[in-house]
Amino acid sequence: MFQQIEINLSQRKYFKILLKERLENNVKVFALKTVTYGTASASFLETRTLQQLAKDENKNLPIASKVLLEDFYMDECLSGASDINQFIAQKKELLLRGGMTLHKF
Repeated sequence: MFQQIEINLSQRKYFKILLKERLENNVKVFALKTVTYGTASASFLETRTLQQLAKDENKNLPIASKVLLEDFYMDECLSGASDINQFIAQKKELLLRGGMTLHKF
């Protein structure tokens, strides 16, 4: 999911990779466009993005929003619903509105 979260353009200057392929080559600098797994802020950025998405879409997709706000711990979700098909449909729609896609459902 990390690579589905785009870093704000004004913040990309803080997310860089330095690459030097050979000793005689110059260092190349790359600015990251998405959150990268393993960076110190990755878990926070993922959690905060999901929380904001749930708050933004609460009126349109209340079931999925409630799950994202109340049933997540770090990057794990433990939840349930009386109508599983409706729950999965809303969760997919909510994440699509944030530009993210699910791969396990």
